[in-house]
Amino acid sequence: MRILLALALILPAIYGYNYLIISPVFGYSHMKFMGKVADILADAGHNVTFLQPILYDFYAHKKVVKNPRIEVVNFELDAEGKSAATDPSSFKFFWEARRSGNPVTGAKTSAQKLYNEFEHICRHMMTDKDLHQWIRSKNFDSHISEAFDFCGLFLGDYLKLKAPIPLYTGVRSAPASHAVGEPIPLNYLPTENSQYGPDSTILDRLNDMIGLTAYHFHFSLLFDKQYEQAYRLTGGQVRTWQEILQSSTFFLTNSNPYLSFSTPTISKVVQVGGCTIDPPKSTKLDEEFDRTLSLRKATVLVSFGTVIQSSDMPKSFKEGLIDTFNRMPETTFIWKYEEDDEELKARLPKNVVLSKWVPQPALLADSRLKIFVTHGGLGSTMEVAYAGIPSVMIPIFSDQGVNAKMLARHGSAMVYSKFDLPDGEKLAKTLHTILSNDDFNVNAKRLSDILHHQPMEPKKVLLNHCEFAARFGEVKSLEPS
Repeated sequence: MRILLALALILPAIYGYNYLIISPVFGYSHMKFMGKVADILADAGHNVTFLQPILYDFYAHKKVVKNPRIEVVNFELDAEGKSAATDPSSFKFFWEARRSGNPVTGAKTSAQKLYNEFEHICRHMMTDKDLHQWIRSKNFDSHISEAFDFCGLFLGDYLKLKAPIPLYTGVRSAPASHAVGEPIPLNYLPTENSQYGPDSTILDRLNDMIGLTAYHFHFSLLFDKQYEQAYRLTGGQVRTWQEILQSSTFFLTNSNPYLSFSTPTISKVVQVGGCTIDPPKSTKLDEEFDRTLSLRKATVLVSFGTVIQSSDMPKSFKEGLIDTFNRMPETTFIWKYEEDDEELKARLPKNVVLSKWVPQPALLADSRLKIFVTHGGLGSTMEVAYAGIPSVMIPIFSDQGVNAKMLARHGSAMVYSKFDLPDGEKLAKTLHTILSNDDFNVNAKRLSDILHHQPMEPKKVLLNHCEFAARFGEVKSLEPS
């Protein structure tokens, strides 16, 4: 018996654990993060199955895993779901939406939209018997799914899969923190949808309290509605989202202690932010971008991510950017612009290069790039922080406001309102401030050095905790009494 027990403990370390990762094809930044988690586990010798419930066909072609040993399985929407799928242009209203920055209406709008997006694919996943049989047949040691769309965790709970590992691709989720017992000290910690930094006034803090209450209420309501759907479809054979979080070994978050706002936490909450960042590559850029970076003394990259696109900007915003470009003829601007727009091209000065796609990590790793103008998505925020490049953060919606403040407090970035984009002179002055003040560059390089030399490397933190969870499952001593 002792020999069998010893073998049971040793064999997984030799042959690897068997992981299921459920990653909805929804937001590309979420997909990339989950894909990187899959690669880290597979590169360590574990077996990984990457299940992609496809909400949006326009992201389905994007490959987010690199390790060829990973089994990628696409789970398609049914006919009803495809007919109800959202067109990507539906997100463009965030450019002008003032309510997305309002602590109450912003949370309500986001939560309502997310439930509508996830409802069809979740119903399909919870009722597809062939999918259930296939998952059970794989005998997974652990399953990883986002605590943003809880459907994957509900499915794992219904199928009695072992060792669930909830993962949040943002810095912090108030409902999840409350569920697992993690404190949220609003006296100095901005909330996830905050518009303020650590130097907030008492009125700012009051606004944050209102924002936290609204965010907690509306997103808890979203998760409750998903639970009600799963409960109904499974005949009550699924636990609440709070119970799933509380009984999981760990709750992983895309936060980093050396970048994010400092906060008290608990052992169950594990910060793995930075695990998606690869070491700087020595490979050269392709000839086109290499030539572009050498055209002038300074180059600025302008990119607003994949969900909110430059091509969907209001006309006044585009006019403001063009005015900025005209005011800075000595600087090259690489502008990620997703459509062919001949009329726009004809009006651009010679110092602007449009591209539908940019090799963002490679550009950020090149010293000829001086500033990154970005929306402040957490993926881009991590990349620019690790790269050591100063930035102008222009939040559009969701957690981007607090991400921007998070980076700016290190002295390597300036925060700029999207509603000031029509003012080309103001944006040009902001860029000139960074270019003429070496403190931004020094602070950015110091932050990068800290992140690259932190005592506990995020990839290793992620790997060790996932292996621990697969080996031991629920650990009661990690749950607050």
